[in-house]
Amino acid sequence: MDKIFLTFFRFLALKKFFFVYKYYMGRSNTFVFLLVPNVLVRNAIKEKLRFWNDRIYKGRFTTLFKKDFMLNKLTLTLVSVLAPLLFLQTNCKDEPTPPVIEQPQDTTSHNFVVTRIDTLGFLFSFAHGVDIVNENNIWVAGMFTEKDTDGTILYKKNLAHWDGEQWTLMSIPMYGYNNTGPSPEELGAVKVFSDSLIFVVTKHDNSVAWWNGTKWTSNYVNDATVSPIFWARSLDEIYFVAREGRATYYNGQTFTKINTGLTNPPLTDVWGDENAVYAVGYGSSPTEGSETVFLTGNKTDWRVVNRYDVNERETAPPFPNQYVGPMYSVFRANSRSKLWFLGGKYTWSQLYEVESLSPFRAKVFFDFPATETFSPLTSRGTLDNDLYLPNSLNGMFYHYNGRSWFKYEPTVPDFYAYQFFIKGNIWAAVGRLRNGVVSTALVVIGKHE
Repeated sequence: MDKIFLTFFRFLALKKFFFVYKYYMGRSNTFVFLLVPNVLVRNAIKEKLRFWNDRIYKGRFTTLFKKDFMLNKLTLTLVSVLAPLLFLQTNCKDEPTPPVIEQPQDTTSHNFVVTRIDTLGFLFSFAHGVDIVNENNIWVAGMFTEKDTDGTILYKKNLAHWDGEQWTLMSIPMYGYNNTGPSPEELGAVKVFSDSLIFVVTKHDNSVAWWNGTKWTSNYVNDATVSPIFWARSLDEIYFVAREGRATYYNGQTFTKINTGLTNPPLTDVWGDENAVYAVGYGSSPTEGSETVFLTGNKTDWRVVNRYDVNERETAPPFPNQYVGPMYSVFRANSRSKLWFLGGKYTWSQLYEVESLSPFRAKVFFDFPATETFSPLTSRGTLDNDLYLPNSLNGMFYHYNGRSWFKYEPTVPDFYAYQFFIKGNIWAAVGRLRNGVVSTALVVIGKHE
C-alpha cells in the first residue's frame, strides 16, 4: 500500500498538495476529509499522510502561497475522494454481501380439538347465537323447550349460560309483535359486554333486552328495524341490518333508521372499525330481487360502493375483477387487519381481500374446492393469520394460518350450525341436531391449540 500512495502522490504533484494539507491539517480538519464520512477511515488516512509528509519532505513545508491555492484545492479534493477508495481497497478485506433471507410469515397452528358437545332443552329446540367471554363463561341464545309433568312440550327458556361446570337455562321476558307479552320470545343473538351488561335480540320480532346486573329490561322497536344481525362497538353504538336493505343505529337509548338508499336486497352481515361501518347483502327470491350490494358509511348515511346482478355471474367461473355470486359476509379480524368479504355460494364460494373502496376493488384470496358443498355462515377471525370460514353443514370450517388453508370437520353427524364464534383460542358452533322432522339444540365447544 505504501508504494501505491507514493506513486499516486508523486503523480499529482505532492509538493503542492502538502502545502495545502499542512495548512489545513493544522487549522481545519473539515475541508480535507469532508467527503470521507467514516471516522475510522478518515483517521487512518490522516496517519498515512502524516507518515509520508515526514518521510519525503521531512516536515519542511510550513507556508501556503496564495497563488497556488486554487490548484491545490482541486488536487486536495481529488485526493480526499480517491485516497479513501485506495485505502479501503488495499487494507480492508472484501466481505461477501450477506444473503437476503426471506422471513417466514407468522403462522398459527391448524390444531383444533372439540372439548364439549352438549344438547340444550328438549325436542324442537334451537340455538341461534353464541358469545364467548372465556372457556368458563359462554352464552347461547335460542329457544329451549322443557317437558311438563304430563309430557307436554313447553317453550319456556330462551337463554343458556355455561359456567365451566353446567348449563343454566333462563327465561328472558321479551315484548313481541305489537308489544305483546312480555314472554320468553325466541332469541336470535346475544352479546356480552360485561357480567353486568348483556344484550339480546329476538329472532323474528323487533325486540331487544339488556341485563344491567340487577334486572332485565325489554324494548320493542316500532319505528326502525332490528334483527339478530348486528355489530356493536359498545351498548351505546350498535348497528343492525335487516330485510329490504334496512339498517338501524342504536345509541343506547333510541333507535334511528340509517339511510341506505335501498329497498332491497336484504342485508346479511355488518362489521365496523374506527373509521366506518361495512355491510353486505343479496337477494334470492322474486320479491328480494337478484342484486348483491356492498355498503359503507357512518351513523346516519350509508352508500353503495359495489353492486351487481347475482344471476348474471353465479353460473360462470370468475374472471379478473369480477365477483361471483352474492356478497354474503364482511369482516375484519381485528381493528388493524385487512377488510374481507365472502362471496358466492355452493361450488363458487370465494374469500376476497378488499383493496380499495373507491373505486371498489378486491382480489380473490381463497377459492373453495369446486367439489365442496358449502353453505357459508358469517366469516370471522382473530388475526389475518387466523381466519375462519365456517360451513353450516356438520359444523365444518376452513382455517387460514397465515400460510395455508386447513379443513376441520368435527365428528358431529347431522349437525346443522347457525353461528360460529371464535374468542382467543376458544371456539363454538351452535345450531340444531337434525333428527328427522324434530330437532334438538346443539352446542359444540372447542379449542385452538
